[in-house]
Amino acid sequence: MSITAGIAPIATFKSKGLMSESCNSIVTCAAGEPSSRPSTHLLHTIRATRESVGEGLNDDEFTRLLLLEAVLPTEAGFTFLSFSGGVVTLSVPQQNLAKWYPDQGWVTPEKERIAKAIAQKYGLSLCEPPDLVSSFRFPDLQQADVHHHLELATRRETVVVAHPKYLKVRLCRDADHRAFYVDAGKPLELGPDLLQDLAGLYRG
Repeated sequence: MSITAGIAPIATFKSKGLMSESCNSIVTCAAGEPSSRPSTHLLHTIRATRESVGEGLNDDEFTRLLLLEAVLPTEAGFTFLSFSGGVVTLSVPQQNLAKWYPDQGWVTPEKERIAKAIAQKYGLSLCEPPDLVSSFRFPDLQQADVHHHLELATRRETVVVAHPKYLKVRLCRDADHRAFYVDAGKPLELGPDLLQDLAGLYRG
């Protein structure tokens, strides 16, 4: 889940002062309704379980273990599908695709607005890359114009991929960037409200 080269970000935010004192959730502000805060967070449970099993299981074995135990909570409509390379893939609530991209092309301004608010809260960059990266030598101009997902990223790695059919969230720093991260593979701290905030993209 690496950042696609050559993609200009829609916006980059560093301020984390978006929320007012009366509104501490992106979901509440974006969707106009309060969010329910679970006592057990899905991403925290996955991370804690991964740490408890150590390096004795590869990603495929760890995924099978989590699915076999069937003890993972559902949070904000998201459920666990798989774990690979430090990234969790989640199922999302059933979506009306017309509310994501009514015409072939870009994600709607409303979805972008919600994603920008989330990016600002977590100090991430928001990108809207093409679904398929066109070959430099044999460019496919038609595919280059199809943008059906959003990415929230740091300078070195993609942290969130939001698509109407799935959601990806990075839990551990990208091991491919060991030249940049001394602590590659270690947990990426995102805060307990991330899924509650991302739910704003999947409501309505």
